[in-house]
Formats: sequence, structure tokens, C-alpha cells
Amino acid sequence: MCIPKLRHLVVVLCAVALLAPSASEAGRPRASHEAFGHQSYLSPQSNPIAFSECATSSWVFAVSTTSNRVDVINAATNTWSDHVRVGMDPVALAVKPTATCAGRELWVSNHISDSVSVVDIDPSSASFLQIVETIQEVDSNGVSQFDEPVGIAFSLNSNKAYVALSSRNDVAVIDTTTYAVTSRLHITNQDPRALTVRRLGPNQGDPELLYVAAFESGNQTELSLCGSVSPGSQCTMDFGQFAVNLLAIGPALAGLPHNIVVDPDVPDRDVFVYNTSTDTLVSGGAVEHVGSLLYGIAVDSSGNAFVAQTEARNAANGLAALPPEGNTEDLVDLDNRLFLNQIGTLSCTAGGCGSPGLIELEPLPPSHPTAGNQLATPYGIAISDDDSTLVMTAAGSSRVFTVDTSSGTALDIADLGSGASEFQQIPRGVVLRSNATTGAPETAYVLNTLENTVSVIDVSNPSAISTGGSKINVGADPTPAAVRRGRIALNNANGSTTGTFSCGSCHPDGNTDQLLWNLGAQCTWTALCAQKEPRSTMPIRGLRDTLPLHWDGVPGDPFGGPNGEVGLSGSSGPNCATEHDCFRDLVDGGLTGVMCDQASGCPSPQLTTAERDDMADFLAVVSYPPARSRRVDDSLSVSALTGFEDFFMDQGGVAAPTTCADSDGGCHELPLGTATASESLGGFDSPTQRGLTDRYVQFSSGFTSTEEIMLASNSGISTPLFGTGPPNDFPYDPAGGLEEETTFGVAFAVFNPVYNVDAGTIFQMFEEASNGHPGALGRQVTLNNVTTIDPPGPSLSPAEEVLVDLEAADVQGVVNLRGFGIRFGIQDVPISRQWEIPGGAQPVDPSADLNRPGFSGDPVS
Repeated sequence: MCIPKLRHLVVVLCAVALLAPSASEAGRPRASHEAFGHQSYLSPQSNPIAFSECATSSWVFAVSTTSNRVDVINAATNTWSDHVRVGMDPVALAVKPTATCAGRELWVSNHISDSVSVVDIDPSSASFLQIVETIQEVDSNGVSQFDEPVGIAFSLNSNKAYVALSSRNDVAVIDTTTYAVTSRLHITNQDPRALTVRRLGPNQGDPELLYVAAFESGNQTELSLCGSVSPGSQCTMDFGQFAVNLLAIGPALAGLPHNIVVDPDVPDRDVFVYNTSTDTLVSGGAVEHVGSLLYGIAVDSSGNAFVAQTEARNAANGLAALPPEGNTEDLVDLDNRLFLNQIGTLSCTAGGCGSPGLIELEPLPPSHPTAGNQLATPYGIAISDDDSTLVMTAAGSSRVFTVDTSSGTALDIADLGSGASEFQQIPRGVVLRSNATTGAPETAYVLNTLENTVSVIDVSNPSAISTGGSKINVGADPTPAAVRRGRIALNNANGSTTGTFSCGSCHPDGNTDQLLWNLGAQCTWTALCAQKEPRSTMPIRGLRDTLPLHWDGVPGDPFGGPNGEVGLSGSSGPNCATEHDCFRDLVDGGLTGVMCDQASGCPSPQLTTAERDDMADFLAVVSYPPARSRRVDDSLSVSALTGFEDFFMDQGGVAAPTTCADSDGGCHELPLGTATASESLGGFDSPTQRGLTDRYVQFSSGFTSTEEIMLASNSGISTPLFGTGPPNDFPYDPAGGLEEETTFGVAFAVFNPVYNVDAGTIFQMFEEASNGHPGALGRQVTLNNVTTIDPPGPSLSPAEEVLVDLEAADVQGVVNLRGFGIRFGIQDVPISRQWEIPGGAQPVDPSADLNRPGFSGDPVS
């Protein structure tokens, strides 16, 4: 295929979701496209709203993540102006700084498309509000190396941009002139999302720092498992006890003291600060002990950073040991305050960073904030140009508030809704317009993510801010109304008695907080199992068809019989019939348990019956994003194929179950890798293993993420029953932090004698195995006079190579391929789903299929 230089054409193609074709339609060319499909991925946002002032015009840009578009607001009139179609699930924005309007660009992170869309925002340009480039990185096997991008920041001193690649714990460094990824910064913690660059001075060449916040940054808590138990240590479970019980009764570890403790040896690096001239950490630039979940970051002109964050209190009731120590700590000891809502502070210069500080936004337990003053889940954050004022959003409380930066005092709080719309906004982004002369705050624009609006807020008096009732509708959200309302309910902090946290606090973006919690899970299947046991937070993604809905197999159980509480010899009755009722059982149980103040006698659930029904609908439709190493043509590597064999076929182990998926006692049966009342787990359930490459706290008790066990596995763990196993395929290095591979490798250092398989190939299986989506989903390509230049020889350009794969996926019926763009000429003509005909510029039927069977040589637009 040959595509000539398209000097007068910029076109973007994107492979989007489709509604499932019938069996007779699948795999054959189509005369017309199916209807678009839609899937809820709950992609995270970071700085999802941006401001640009250019000559006499000013614009506010806001992502509509579920609509796959960016909306444009005229800031002079505060009215909606236009929208730009981008990739799938846009989540973050940044305006490329330029001295003039010419060349000004808006960069958009597309979380599911694994790309950044570059949009021309020069109002005088012929390609104004058109995508002019797509930034991505795909290897020779069609695997994205740019997986799940989030935050974007630009250097003022050089032609560099930084993009957080959340699932790979990397930050991509991009040349803003060639749009090429030139290097990577590896973050030695989990899930970088929010980042920003600040120059410490007004002049080109003044020191400039990049700040990167690790979202799932942890708090050094883990299961109390060590090499030996010694008085005064944090260890309460000896490794010898652990090894015997693990192989005898499974990962439930019944009868052992399951305590959650703070291990001072566990790395707790939270914010990473780099000098952009060298892209190396400044002295002390891996800042420790900031918070547990870091949502946003803003930096003043002196290098002082402010982090919107929550701090988990999972260690507050972690000591719940067996008799004779007693079982004195329980859910009631958390005071219905699972998280503290805070601002983390740190001060950095080019010479290094000091120790962090804290601003508590609410009274500490056992005191609680008064109604109307809760600031649950600090998320969006912006700082005025004069460094005096922070404007922030409390996503869980649907509020906006101001903070004096010098004192840390909250100046004013405003609700973003009232009456029936109260608490429905879930605001996740704020951009601040400051006075051009004084730098004082003037106007804040707040993206109400789940209400699909932008609030315009007067902050010129930070002590008396005014919403003025002005809201601008954005997006064209295709999410069904009940599902959207259910997502709001999940993130609404009024679901908790104190109004200080939501269900989404533990399950951010449908995933996990990567923590262990003692929330009252009771194991009763053996006389030794008298302790309330900690559990790792399970994702809510991919819950459909995995009933029952808990490690213990108790909530949402339509089957009855054995479970993790009554054991294999016990039996309990079903507590639901339909799938909706089972999800409602989970919702009701959570609201009367985790979300409720047990000390007050636990009043009726805080959310209404309708809200609980909506949340049940919502929980059943959340999907995992595509697997991060899924190839664009859905082929599998030799290593992944070997992993499937090792996981599903008997490789000559020495004990039952014979495979990881043994239906007579294994833990992860087909088709979704789940098991109900598993024999090898004492009646425990095994949740889906989909998404395993994006969580390092694995197993119900999280024993594989225990520091001492990870270190021991490097040389091979010795067990009483099977002797010394092989070394971990992924050795643990504390300097590298907690990674999914290392904790997964621990499991197979333990289980290798049982199954006679290693971790490496099986982990690669999960890297490539389908999460329910083809590898082509969301992929994009931009065709222009640069990307379509063929290299010497028979090779295609990178853009053409991607296009060939997308064409094939479209023919196979696994994606819809759509194109849009503009043709330059005497009259600039927007185009959509058209052909560029050799020898002319006339379009064909705009409704025609962008891909046509037998395509081999026609240039395509």
C-alpha cells in the first residue's frame, strides 16, 4: 500500500468499540458499520480542564472522558463553543507554552487509546481545533509501549514534554518538535498520574523542576509476616508457620495471627522531583511519607508543592490477633474514618527537597467535621499566579474550596449543587485564571466530571467564593442514566455516615487502593480461626458473571452451600436470586458495614433505595481496560502461549490440584479465572485474575507483597513439605519499589513444587490475555505529510503499519474504524469517513465504510 504525501490533508483514524456482531456477521466484510458501542472503564482524570489565552481570544478546554471528546468553552462569554473528537477516554490536558499564538497546541492524553492527541488551538490556523498529530509508541509486535497515559506537563526551558504512563510506572519524555518519545523516567512506585513542571524564576534557563506524584503510593502497611517472631517487632506470623499453613490449607492461612502493621523497611516514595535539564532526581527527590493516594499536585514559583491526597487509616485497627492476645480491635475502631483528607506539602529547589508536611482539612478522629464542611477526596488543585491561594475540589463531597498557602487555612467552601443536584457533580478538575497584573485569583473553572458540566466560580475574594449558579453543559455522555447515577453513588461521600469518604475511596476508578483492611471479615471454618481477618481491596472491574462477590463468598451469593466463613463442611443459604439482587446485596452490606459508624448503632444506609439500585446496575458493567501487552492483531507471543500451557495443563507437579485452573480444586477456572468455594482455599472464593498486571497486592491476605517474603524468594523459599523452591523469576529490589512482577513471582517461588511451573511465562500470559477487548481497540493514527512518508526500501511508514493493522481488525469485525479531519485548499472542508480519490479531491459518499473489502492501493483519508 502506498499513501502519497498528503500536503493538504490532516486525517485522524481511530478504532472504536462496536456493538457485538451476530455470529453470521462476525469475520466478514460489511457494507456499512454497526452502531457504536460503549464501555465503562472508569479511566482516571488528572488536570482534565485547561485554559488558553491567545491574542484577543481565551478558551477553556474540558475533557469528556466517556464521550471521547474535548469540549471548547469561550471564556469571554462563558458559553459552549465547539468540541474536538479525540481518542478513547481522554483524561488529561495541557497547553503547549508558546510566546505567540502560532504553533499553540493542546495535548490530550487518551487513556484507552494509549496515545496523545495534539490539537491545533491557534484561532487563525486553517487547522484550528483539528488533531494534527498522534503521539504513541508501538513496538515491532504491535504492542503499545505508551500504555494508559494520564498527566502531561511541558518544559519551559527545552522542547520536551512529559507524559505519565500509569500502568507501566514510567514517565515518557517527548520531543515537542518531532513528537517522538526520546526516553523514559521509571518511577519506583505505583501508578504515576499527576505531574507538573515549574520553573523557579522568570527567565529562560532558570532552574526547572518536574514533580511526579505516584497515585497508589502506599503507607508501608503489610501483613505481619517475617522470618521470625521477636518481642517488640512488627512481626506476629513466623515464616515457618506461614509455609506449613499455606501448603496445607491454602492462602487463607486460617489459624494464624493476621495483623496489619507498618513495616519501616518498606519503601514509601511518594513524590518524585527531577531537574529537567538532566532528567535526574534532585537530592532527596524521591520524597517519602506524603500520603497514601495522591490525586493532584500544584507548585508555586518557589518550588513549594501542594498535593491533593488522602491518607489511609488501615493500620488503626490492624492488630486483631488470636487469643490470648485477644481480638479487641474491629471495624468500630476506625470511627467511620477510613481516610483522612489532606494536603501534602513539600519544598524543593534545584539543590534538593526537604521533609514533607501536612495540612489536615478536617478534624482528626474521634472528632468529625460538621455537616457541610466535609472535604472528601481532595482531587483537583490549582494555585494562583501570586502564589497566595489554592483552589481545590473535594470530589467526594462535590465541593470547591480555597486555601491560604501561607497558613494552610481553608478560607471558604462552596457546594456545586443544590436540591436534587446536590452531591451529583464529583468534580475532578479545576483551572484557575489569575489577574494578569497582580496574579491574584479571579475565576476558577471546575469540571464536574459525572454531572457533565463546568462550573464558573468567582474566586476574586478567596474568603467568599461564589458559584453564581453558572454551569456550562459539556460532553455527550452515552452512559445509560442508571449506570451514570450508580457511578455517582459509588463516589458520593454521603454514602458514609461521617460524609468523609466514599465507596470509591477504597476502589478508585474501579480498581484497588492496594491496601489491606480489617473490616470484619470472619473466618470460622476451623476452631483456630477466631480472628477478624484482613483482606486486600478487590477491584470492582469485571465483576459481572463472577458471583459471589467477595473473598469469603458471602455477599451476593445466589448458590448457598460452603463458603469462606462456614468452611467446606458447612453450608449457608443463598442471599440473592438475580444478578441485580446479588449486586444489591453487596451494596447494602457495604453501606451497613464499612460505610457505617458502628459505634452509633449503624443507622439505615445513607443512600436512598434508588441510589442503591443504581449502584448495583453500575457495578455490573465496569470493564477492565485492554491488557497492556495485547498485540494489535491479537496474536500471542511464544512466552504467553507457554504460560497458557503452564496455567491450564498438568506440568507434573507433586500435589493436587494439578493445575492453577484445576476444576476439582484449583483456584482459577475458565472462563474468567474464578472459583466458587474453592476446595484448596477452604471454601474461599477466587476472584478474577484479569487486571493482575495492575495490582501488586495479590491474594486475600496480601502475603506476596510482604517485604521479608519477597527478599526470601530471591534465593528460593524453603518449605517444610517441599524443601527449597526455585528463585523468584522477578527478584525483588527495595530500590525498585513494589512491582506487580515481583509479588507475582513470590507466589510461584512458593507454588512451583505444587505445579512445577515458574512465574515468568504465566505473568506474560496475563500481560497478553484478553480482558474482553481486541488489541486494536482505541488505536489511532494521524495521516499527514509527515507521517505518511515511506522510509527507503519496501517498508511502510509507522503510520501506515498501524493503519494496515486497523484495516485488518475492521474487516474482521472486532472494531469500527472511523476517520475525521480536514482538507486544506481554497475552502477548508471538514471531512468524515471519505476517500481521497487519485487525480482529484472529490469525496465519495460520506456514509460509506471507511474500510472497503479488497483495499490494496487507494490512498485513504
